[in-house]
Amino acid sequence: MSSPPNYLRVYRKRSGLVQEDIAYLLNLPDYSNISRYEKGLRSPTTELLLTYHHLFDVPIESFYEQESESIRFILIQRIKDLIQKLKKDNQITLKNTLRIKFLEQVIIRLTNIKQ
Repeated sequence: MSSPPNYLRVYRKRSGLVQEDIAYLLNLPDYSNISRYEKGLRSPTTELLLTYHHLFDVPIESFYEQESESIRFILIQRIKDLIQKLKKDNQITLKNTLRIKFLEQVIIRLTNIKQ
């Protein structure tokens, strides 16, 4: 299974650590899986992503900047569509109003992210 391009290797290389170091920190028997993760040949495990996050002090989405940006863009469009759908429903209830307000706040937050 192939995974989207990632920046795992970039962060590791910047630090001066080698794949064997990462494998040791993850308690892996060898570094071959680290190589596969970095090349996108395997999808990184949650444990690997969280280890890189803590080790290099970067948000997890930083490892997948292109993928994250694409998902963010699609999510904004889908939220806008959902808001319109909720507003078209002739049942403006407290629950729908709360949903719309929440979704509008998410759009504001997502559009204010550094691009």
